[in-house]
Formats: sequence, C-alpha cells, structure tokens
Amino acid sequence: MKVNRPEIISLVNKIMKQDQVRGKNNTQASPSVPRVDRVEISAGSEILKKEMSRLDEIDASQAEKLSELASRIEAGEYKVDAQELADTILQAIEQGRIS
Repeated sequence: MKVNRPEIISLVNKIMKQDQVRGKNNTQASPSVPRVDRVEISAGSEILKKEMSRLDEIDASQAEKLSELASRIEAGEYKVDAQELADTILQAIEQGRIS
C-alpha cells in the first residue's frame, strides 16, 4: 500500500535545500585553506528523524485498528450508525474537508 505523505516530502525537500545552500557557501572558501572533512547533523535531520518515528507509531496503531475492523466486518459484528455517519459527513462539509 502506497501512502502519500506531503508533509514529509516538503520537510525532506526543505532540508535538502538548506544543505545545498550550505554546500554552495562552503565551496567559496579560499584555496589556500586546507579542507577538513567533518560530519554535521543539522537540526532539520533531527526533526525529520523524530517525525519519521512518530509516523511509524501512527502507522502501527492504524494498522492495528484496521485489522480489528476487518475482523469485525468478516464476523458480521460491525454495524454502521447511519445518524452518526450523516453527522460526521455534514461536519466535514461545514469544515471544508469535503466539497
């Protein structure tokens, strides 16, 4: 199953853009200064790491909920409350989530 996560894509693009800008600035150093290799972990990569672990937790909990729902449907135990469904749809329309 492919999941589209635009917030992660934009975060990765932002970090890559910052790294590219830093890389361009570092190439303008004078040739007489010896270059030294170093490893630098940006704050952006730490944020990305935290967000990825948070999404893994969310995905695991969603997978568990979906599994439980699927077994209830297969067992014929899942019933839809039509009034609650209608209320939820109307709220989504009012909030602009559904057009």
